[in-house]
Amino acid sequence: MGIGKVLGVIGLIVFLWAAYLGYTLITLTPQIRAEWGYVDEKTIELDVTVYFGKPLPVSINIEEADLYWAGIKVGTLKDLKVGFLKDSARGVLVLKNKEIVEALKEHIRNGEQSNIEIQARGSIFGIPIMRGSFSKPLETDLLSYISNITIESSGDLIKTPAIEGMPSKWGKIDENGIEILSDVKLYNPNPVPLPLFGIKYYIDASGYRVAQGELIEKVVIPANGGGTAKIRTIVDTDILPKVIAEHIKKGERSEVTLKLTLAVKVLNREMEMPLPEIKKTVETNIIEQLNLALS
Repeated sequence: MGIGKVLGVIGLIVFLWAAYLGYTLITLTPQIRAEWGYVDEKTIELDVTVYFGKPLPVSINIEEADLYWAGIKVGTLKDLKVGFLKDSARGVLVLKNKEIVEALKEHIRNGEQSNIEIQARGSIFGIPIMRGSFSKPLETDLLSYISNITIESSGDLIKTPAIEGMPSKWGKIDENGIEILSDVKLYNPNPVPLPLFGIKYYIDASGYRVAQGELIEKVVIPANGGGTAKIRTIVDTDILPKVIAEHIKKGERSEVTLKLTLAVKVLNREMEMPLPEIKKTVETNIIEQLNLALS
């Protein structure tokens, strides 16, 4: 066989391979599935599997894919390899809890609006020619969880004030924590006014004290009437990595308790009035939502 025929055969093989590769990529319907891996207060691992639905006639190595949230690098996917004529690939996405908290702060600073971006680089048949990125917007309304809190009045002779809502807004955000400023809507069912000179306010999650608040200024709640108490709450961001880890370890389930005690003056006597605790079970489906978003 002459050299021309050999080159022709090689060219035909390359053409058929390129045509099949093009057809495969065009008709590809990949599905990405993630599962929780190792979790502690420093890192969270996600075991990621990509199903292509058909064998790929190419060898691809995603050397590294960086995950950014609100412009902050929060994780890295390493060693996602697609073997020649393989229909799936596996890799591990390692998230850094501390960086996630910093990204959360930036997300809040931007009005709870940010982007989640993936920047990837890799090679085909060992040739480093792959580089790309894609992003998705993220919007949240985190304060809605506390803004709608209500607590009924209780007691016999002197009843505790009822809470009829806690409209809130974000305050100062720095390395020491996240500040929340709330207007606590109170109703006094008693026939005498209640001068309010202090508030003890705590939020516990998974056994950790996540936040605590205090009264900003004194207020008098009129008899059989309503008033507004302004409080400042500080979220301890140093404890959040532990809370996040415990939440995931318990199957994305956390027990959250809100404790609130009012310091009031009744008939010239100072006294504390603990309000009924609010206990809620917070459940999330992060993995399910992530898999739906990636599929």
